[in-house]
Amino acid sequence: MTAFFSDEQRMLAESARKVFTRGDGASAPRWHEFAELGWLALPVPEAHGGLGGGLPDLCVLAEELGRGLSPEPFVASAVLAGMLLADVAPPRACDAWLAALADGGKRIAFAPWEPRARHDAQAIAARARREGDAWRIDGAKALALGAAGADAWLLAARTGDAQLGLFLVEAGAPGLQVQDHALYDGRQAASLRLDAAHATLLLEAADAVLHGHIAPALDRAAIVHAAETVGTMARAFDITRDYLATRQQFGKPIASNQVIQHRLVDLYVEIEEARALVRAAAAAPQPAMASAAAALIAHTARHVWEESIQLHGAIGMTEEYAVGACVRRLALAASAYGDSHHHLAALADQLLGEPA
Repeated sequence: MTAFFSDEQRMLAESARKVFTRGDGASAPRWHEFAELGWLALPVPEAHGGLGGGLPDLCVLAEELGRGLSPEPFVASAVLAGMLLADVAPPRACDAWLAALADGGKRIAFAPWEPRARHDAQAIAARARREGDAWRIDGAKALALGAAGADAWLLAARTGDAQLGLFLVEAGAPGLQVQDHALYDGRQAASLRLDAAHATLLLEAADAVLHGHIAPALDRAAIVHAAETVGTMARAFDITRDYLATRQQFGKPIASNQVIQHRLVDLYVEIEEARALVRAAAAAPQPAMASAAAALIAHTARHVWEESIQLHGAIGMTEEYAVGACVRRLALAASAYGDSHHHLAALADQLLGEPA
């Protein structure tokens, strides 16, 4: 598994795995511990107190977070929102936020989708207007991963017929309503309602220009999310394999059945294929590679949780059994940043051109 890691990446993976195998449980909030370990500084540029890690490094860490079933919104907050902020924010905003993101003092989230947009980040109806030196936003943003409990949110709104702005809205801003949602894998999200909400403009540009920043940010998040999902798939596979090796039926382990062995091998190969494509996408983060990796991960995650339940039998559906947490996480992961149909359609557009 670590054959293609650099020495630094191998050390990162090993240290992260130790955090989640030391016996104090993976469900406790650990955001400040992540900061102490330097994980939150990994996506932040060195100029702003971070480590300036690349996408392959982030995927190494994310895979171990997925294996450990960490509930923390590392992908949504540190990768998606934090790196987008570093990409587009003026120096003053970077100075005010990035160092605090790296040391865990603040946390932000990006709300890219609106109600009924179905993961289409270009479907933006929210509108912003200038009042003197201030900006006010009207509109709504749908379920945003990692947005619950954030100190601020990034969101896009129209500033003109063909103009968009990327804004930062701080927690407690007048006109902002935040509704938190508990997801079925135990993590949190939020939806936003903005009624003349006070906001800070980070970047105003033509539609295509601003989406030229948002699309790569979502691609990065999809790739790192895919790596995190690979870790959870590997965890589910290990639990299932161990169960079949010890569970007796008709006087012998279930795993001695040749059909079961074939199913396990097929599942192992699928997970390794997904891991290989994710690493290739991280090394060359082009839109087509991101869509291909995300589509395969969505499909494989679904198959892994289905097989995990079937190979366990009824016990696999119980909430208390170990594989249950993996199943719930994989079920959400298969659609969190777009399902396989969404990403396959995006891949077709990228390879064949926009449909007429």
